[in-house]
Amino acid sequence: MAASTRIKATNIKLTIASTEYSCDATMVELSIGDAPGDVRTFCEVQTGQQWTLSLEGITSGDSASLYQLLFTNYGTEVAFKVAPYGNTTATSSQPIYEGTAIFDQLPPLSLSAGDISTFKVDLTVKPGVHTPSATPPIFFGLTKKTSA
Repeated sequence: MAASTRIKATNIKLTIASTEYSCDATMVELSIGDAPGDVRTFCEVQTGQQWTLSLEGITSGDSASLYQLLFTNYGTEVAFKVAPYGNTTATSSQPIYEGTAIFDQLPPLSLSAGDISTFKVDLTVKPGVHTPSATPPIFFGLTKKTSA
């Protein structure tokens, strides 16, 4: 087997609502864990799962910054897209991940003398149905688009 194409985190596109925030972000991570309060029965392979959208970025007072967006939209649900390859159209080899983030955490203000201030937040991705056989497939509320 030939080596798989690697993702190099240089041209990632992070879009929240219809605005791209790639230039304010320094890290984007989608991780999955057990959904709180879910109970596994004897008929289930696993309990319900829930995604987390972790973001790290620059702290900025600019009204259009990612940092300020987190304050402005606190308590709301907002659509997001992550394109690991920086593409605008999804393909089978360059998928785009979509979901709805619940803005349930405010970013901290952390200041160190002489350093550029950054933040980290972990936002809940709105849980949804698990239909991996759908087109496009949906994994507990996170859609993996592989075509336009």
